Amino acid sequence: MIPRALVAAAIVLALGLAACAGGERAADSAIAGQSEPPAVTSAPYVPIQVGEPSPAYAIATMDGDSLVLGPSDRVTLLNVWATWCVSCKEEFAFMDTLLMRHASDGLRIVAVSVDVGSPEAVARVARQYAVTFEVAHDPEGRVEQQFPAIGVPASYLVGRDGRLLWKHVGVMPPAVDSVIAEALKL
Repeated sequence: MIPRALVAAAIVLALGLAACAGGERAADSAIAGQSEPPAVTSAPYVPIQVGEPSPAYAIATMDGDSLVLGPSDRVTLLNVWATWCVSCKEEFAFMDTLLMRHASDGLRIVAVSVDVGSPEAVARVARQYAVTFEVAHDPEGRVEQQFPAIGVPASYLVGRDGRLLWKHVGVMPPAVDSVIAEALKL
């Protein structure tokens, strides 16, 4: 007979892995303590392609600033994450380094949390990791509708002209530093 604690640990691990890798919001709501998962939309999965204009997306950051993706005087790195995703939080230090290195050249980094519920958990994680980039909370998941990806973290680099220059699902590779440097020269 398998001990109950081992079965419970296996279930928690499975939910956590499915949440980070699968892009399913059902695990998100289970962790957030909600009794029912959000409704699943029947919209087709059509990822945005590099070189295309970025989708229309606007959100207020937790500091009260506004983010509007599109033509801008800055290159924007949009990072989609969630508080329950360990790998999402692991890349925060790297994003801080990227911002420190490239902010004076016109880079803006905004990390949009897709956690369901109130923003307190999002704010707590941002404080815990002492992030220097902007953080926003999108509990409705509008960013996931505009920038479809399978899982979080997902990152998108939008040029000054509003075109998508780079995208990546998973932890950002170090090579994004050179992609950002090239984008800032345009």
